[in-house]
Amino acid sequence: MFPELSIERAFRRELDSLPLPDEQLWVPTGRAGPSVISAALVAGVAVLLVVAAAGVVREASGTAMASVPPSVQPPATCEPPAYGANGRCLRAVPIVIRNPAFGYNLAIPGEWRETQMPAGTEPFVRDRPDIGGPSLTAPFLLDRRVFTGRPAWEWVGLTTVNMAPAWDLDVQVWDRQGRSAQEWSLTFGPCDHTRVTFGSVGCVERTETIRGVTAVATTVSTISGSEMTSYYLERGEQMLILRYWTDPNVAPPPGVTKITLEGIVHSIGLV
Repeated sequence: MFPELSIERAFRRELDSLPLPDEQLWVPTGRAGPSVISAALVAGVAVLLVVAAAGVVREASGTAMASVPPSVQPPATCEPPAYGANGRCLRAVPIVIRNPAFGYNLAIPGEWRETQMPAGTEPFVRDRPDIGGPSLTAPFLLDRRVFTGRPAWEWVGLTTVNMAPAWDLDVQVWDRQGRSAQEWSLTFGPCDHTRVTFGSVGCVERTETIRGVTAVATTVSTISGSEMTSYYLERGEQMLILRYWTDPNVAPPPGVTKITLEGIVHSIGLV
């Protein structure tokens, strides 16, 4: 075993091995003091010894650490939609959607965006006869916004006749026409009791409180595994509807789950 190398021993070893100049150059005499050059030489040698000794101690102790610049650190492995940067997993900041004209705010993930439904995919039934419920014709649809986590090139072609694609959020504002949220829930959408939906295995209706406001929520499940969930909120003379559907046969955008959609719905602020 080698004895432990200390800073004192390193200094002593280096000083002992240092060749000295002729005594007449550095030994003081009674007639004259040390020269300025000699003092500078001794100071320089001392500095070199300190640097060398520090390097020896660092190497002998095995504690030398290499500093890796952030630019060359290995990229972090992150689950989408997070991305790696300087060894960390980051996510885009959520986006707050404000709709002052119809009195609501909504927070969507930073990777999401608003998109426009193609012409001919209106969420109402053309030429539908009056069945005693709210009229689902064009004049009563006041506003519609669709939000998606898909890029534009992937979203094209996924729309259906009157619904946004699976895993997207469809927000609609209608003239309430004096009807309650429960009346709307049984008249408009998958729980329409006047229509028979092939493959439907039932409609579950419930009430939820969202940010202090009571909403009627319905969920329809099908034998294929897809589910459609709708929220109906009364807003004065308007009916605010938030709707999404999930489908195990349709791949969602990266990181999007039913929990993601529920989180967006429950982030709504009513003003």
